[in-house]
Amino acid sequence: MSEAFPNAYVKFKRLDYLEVNELEYRFYGDNLDSLHVVAERLMQRMNDMPELEWVHTDYFQPYPIINVELDPVTSAQLGITRTTAQLALSATSSDLRVGQIWEGNYELPIVVKDDADMTFSDIGNLGITSPYTLLSSGIHGSNSTIPLRQIAKVEPKWSESRIIHRGGERCVTVTAQFAQGVYTAPIEKRIAAIMQKEIDIPQGIRSEVGGEIEYGDEAMPQIIGGIVIAMVIVFFFLLFNFKKYGITTICMVALGLMIPGALIGLGLMNRALGLTSIFGLITLMGMIMRNEILIFEHANDLTKKHTAEHGDWTVDRKAYNAAVKQAAYDAGKRRMVPIFLTTATTAVGVVPMIIAQSSFWMPVGVTIFAGGIGSLILVVTILPVVYWKVNLK
Repeated sequence: MSEAFPNAYVKFKRLDYLEVNELEYRFYGDNLDSLHVVAERLMQRMNDMPELEWVHTDYFQPYPIINVELDPVTSAQLGITRTTAQLALSATSSDLRVGQIWEGNYELPIVVKDDADMTFSDIGNLGITSPYTLLSSGIHGSNSTIPLRQIAKVEPKWSESRIIHRGGERCVTVTAQFAQGVYTAPIEKRIAAIMQKEIDIPQGIRSEVGGEIEYGDEAMPQIIGGIVIAMVIVFFFLLFNFKKYGITTICMVALGLMIPGALIGLGLMNRALGLTSIFGLITLMGMIMRNEILIFEHANDLTKKHTAEHGDWTVDRKAYNAAVKQAAYDAGKRRMVPIFLTTATTAVGVVPMIIAQSSFWMPVGVTIFAGGIGSLILVVTILPVVYWKVNLK
């Protein structure tokens, strides 16, 4: 049974972040001491890393309490149980609600509290009423109570201010935030190596990784599944438009032309291909698909015009192949300017995201900028040649 000092309190500083990448390492087990030891070891290593900020756990700082342990023999002789002792201490040391007033629709409680500071000896001298003393001295007698120290062991103690459970198990979570502009992948690998080689986890304690890593692992399969479904739908739309499996397949495969530029840009900016970068690739998919359609539509129109005027490849194979080659060349030449303008304006539009050095938006901006510029060069040079080779007879 415990009673907290009335004036004991802990102040916490509230930190608000609009967007923060976090590392989380959770430790599970029944032994609180072992959990604290492992968490403190990891926190010490993480505090040595300048790339990390605000390393802390979700267990607040311990606060002082008065621990009251009843003497089972003496308390039983006087008829005092844990419940009656707790009620007596609560009535003596806690606030007392005596009524309420109403302000409109809001109830305001009326509480009587004692602002006097209580020392350790004051707690031990608190009077506890027992059935035996009431019978012997009477309700209004001066000896109707006995000091708490005569029936219990009263001593100061530090206690946990909060104990967290996850899934029914005690859990201590060590959390840290990345400093502005820090590349997360190497830090995660360093901490994983520390966890494996330097942190000796006691028996009965298990660990798991949370935070940004866990979120990415959970979200990635769903995102990939959504992309696959979208690609299937787009494939049938293109097939309905071009009515050729060859060109449709090329359009889908050519989406990979954005990857080299995106990887180079992320490497130069010291960023990893992670969950936020995937969002940038999804944006690029629509832009590249539009550029592909511009080129192939123009080439198809020129090829159909030649067929309408001179017949298809069965009439004159050599002339038809020459027309296809010229159509591919004209498509790349004529569509280069609109493709460049749309890609350049999109790339310039994400420059503020890159300059801001945001841990979330910067990888998206770098992916769109570098992937868009890289795909621009590859689309206008490779796709016309591929169109020409696929349509040769």
